Amino acid sequence: MKISSSVVRRLRTARGWSQDQLAVASGLSLRTIQRVEAEGIASMDTAVSLAATFEIRLIELQEDQHASTNEKPALGHSALFFGTAVITVAALSESGRLPSPQSDAFTAINVLAAIVGAALLVPSLVRAFKDRQYIGAALALIGTFLITLLAGGGIYALIGQRPLTWQLAGFGVSGAVLVFIAIRELRSANSPARV
Repeated sequence: MKISSSVVRRLRTARGWSQDQLAVASGLSLRTIQRVEAEGIASMDTAVSLAATFEIRLIELQEDQHASTNEKPALGHSALFFGTAVITVAALSESGRLPSPQSDAFTAINVLAAIVGAALLVPSLVRAFKDRQYIGAALALIGTFLITLLAGGGIYALIGQRPLTWQLAGFGVSGAVLVFIAIRELRSANSPARV
């Protein structure tokens, strides 16, 4: 079985282990550890033993350091939440717009905001789906949408000097709970599973 020698070496050195110490911890021979790090070839038993020793999934031993699923982009999952909020604000702003001479300018601003939101949202959503984080992504989208509705409704109520309706507050609280669950789901999916 082909595994990444650089991943094995990186995981070993991150723990401060020598090749001898890894051999003892994994129950493998020193020669096997040397061969894995030099050639990147291991039997299935050896790969399973290394994955269990490092407490990672077996597939993570096959991934190169640069293609690792544990690498996080600069914005991480926050882009998923922020992109959804920006698109929601643009849609709410456009739907509540009154006809006026500046109407075309506001439409252009809303379209630009929606494009920026999509540019943030789509890569993060694609990454979540590649990592099979369907539930976390869905909860993030729905929860952020509901929280943004609460924020928009709260600003509208504040400007209009009206009280916030209990329905809108309920949407916001529900959204906050969904976002909290989404964050936990996305974080737990990023932590390595034990073999």
